[in-house]
Amino acid sequence: MQYEFDEKIDEAIHKSVRAAIRHFKERQKLAQESGSPQRPPIYEEFASIVDQFTEVSKRADMNKLRTPSLRDLFKRAWAQKLRNYATQRQLREAYEAIMRRY
Repeated sequence: MQYEFDEKIDEAIHKSVRAAIRHFKERQKLAQESGSPQRPPIYEEFASIVDQFTEVSKRADMNKLRTPSLRDLFKRAWAQKLRNYATQRQLREAYEAIMRRY
């Protein structure tokens, strides 16, 4: 069961990072169209947006679980995954990709 959670969590994090990148691309496009000065996001701002997207995904998946033991297992798996070095590196690389566009 843990393996299934890991795959689902990895996918949710990946989708959240892509959604945050899209969010900042759209924001940059709107700033260009309106002629206002473009300000590159700071890392904390980017990480905050990713956290918001992942939290929504986490809550949606949590609502699908019926038993408290599965919910607890899912919460622990999420907490471990978010502290994971690979996850943090993925966030940093996505942020650097955004910064190259500014």
